Amino acid sequence: MPPGEKAALFYHRLDEVCPVVTELLKDSVRQGEMCRFMFRLPKEVMKERIKAQGLDLDSQPSIETISLSHALADGYAGFSIGEQMRAFVQKAKASGYAGTRLILNMPEVMAIQGSSKSGWSELEEVLEELNVTLICLYDMASLSPGFLLRSLASYSQVIIDGTLCRNFYYVPSLVFPQRDAYRDLYEQLESIREERDIRQNEVRERSKLIESNLELQDEMMQRRMVEFALLRAENNLRTMLDAMTDSVFMIDRDMRVTIANNTFVRYLEELGLDTSYEGKPIYELFPGIPVGGRRLFEEVFRYGYSTVVEESLDFQGVRRGMEVRIVPVMMGDKVDRIVVISRQMDISPDDLEDMWARTEVMKDEILNPSGPSAGAMEFCPHAVMVTDSEWNLISVNQVMARDLGRSREEVLKIGNSQRFLSARRNDEGQVRRIDVNGRISAPSVMTRSDGSVLNVMCYVTFIDGDDRHRALTIIRPEH
Repeated sequence: MPPGEKAALFYHRLDEVCPVVTELLKDSVRQGEMCRFMFRLPKEVMKERIKAQGLDLDSQPSIETISLSHALADGYAGFSIGEQMRAFVQKAKASGYAGTRLILNMPEVMAIQGSSKSGWSELEEVLEELNVTLICLYDMASLSPGFLLRSLASYSQVIIDGTLCRNFYYVPSLVFPQRDAYRDLYEQLESIREERDIRQNEVRERSKLIESNLELQDEMMQRRMVEFALLRAENNLRTMLDAMTDSVFMIDRDMRVTIANNTFVRYLEELGLDTSYEGKPIYELFPGIPVGGRRLFEEVFRYGYSTVVEESLDFQGVRRGMEVRIVPVMMGDKVDRIVVISRQMDISPDDLEDMWARTEVMKDEILNPSGPSAGAMEFCPHAVMVTDSEWNLISVNQVMARDLGRSREEVLKIGNSQRFLSARRNDEGQVRRIDVNGRISAPSVMTRSDGSVLNVMCYVTFIDGDDRHRALTIIRPEH
């Protein structure tokens, strides 16, 4: 930074700012300046963090490190900073340094003491007189939005990604000339009446212009407040998402990923996929997703219900059994985005695929009871039932009877499966039913003979091949 420059650096976490502060300290050493560095953390902690960035503060006599809590305890406040700057500059000159630099982690007490309009504007004359290079660090997570906004508007330069940039939010002080607009008018009232009228019109127009400018400034201030609020909300959202152990990402109506957490990024790395996800279509990130998944997303955007999908997915040779929760984000009565939460299931991909393979064998048994697949229902380790289009029971296996706590004959006498098996509903009271590539999953609740209930997942396929409309259902308890 050039000597005498004044800039601000806004950050969310102190870890983010350490590399930039280190470069500012190195720049101060290169320019032969004496630097005073005031920070929030304990001195030894900050020294270790700066040292990790390649700068040993103990070996730099030109850099003074001061803990902010210690500085505040010594009376470092807005009304005394001017005097302390003068003493600091005199000390640097006496020691033979070419200039001075102050890097200050802005404390909350300054936010309270700052001017209601311009923050530290009262110190600008002192800074210009002493030619001090000043960099102020603002913690967006702890300082008030109003103070942050006023501070942002008072700096013509800000540091973004380690680079000194022009601040488009800078609002210079407005100085209006104070003069008597009617002085000449009253001296020549009789001879220049037309000129008086013109000047009066100019005054009215100028007043309207000033009022319009003030209204525009108020509107700009409100917009900046909204921008800061949105920025803080996004930071809080990212912090919350990164704290989740499940993989979470969000897609828009164009099927493009807009935001994701660290678990999702690590998941991409484990699969050897591209971790640059923002703005990319979900099918470009995961080329192995089944085609039926697109139809599922389209249905959620259309109808707005939450769904849960259990599927064995193959991503570049890696097979995983995944539970995928798809949650719509409503904007009025329309689905604006979808949040996708995925976790690895307790059932292995092989077990899941084996279950669907058993389904095909059991369908063959139903269509040809005396054929090579005879007995497949009884050999299945899960509860199985066959029903008609009205869910009336046609047949069940022994595991089904055992899970219900009844004999097979007693189960068949119940008549309709809906008397002991009901669909599980989401928080909005809607039934969740998922159809992916013809495989239907339905979270359900089974009521046993003793009145106890059991959460189960029903895997339903329809049986084609004759004029009868039947469904084959495998029922797996959820652990």
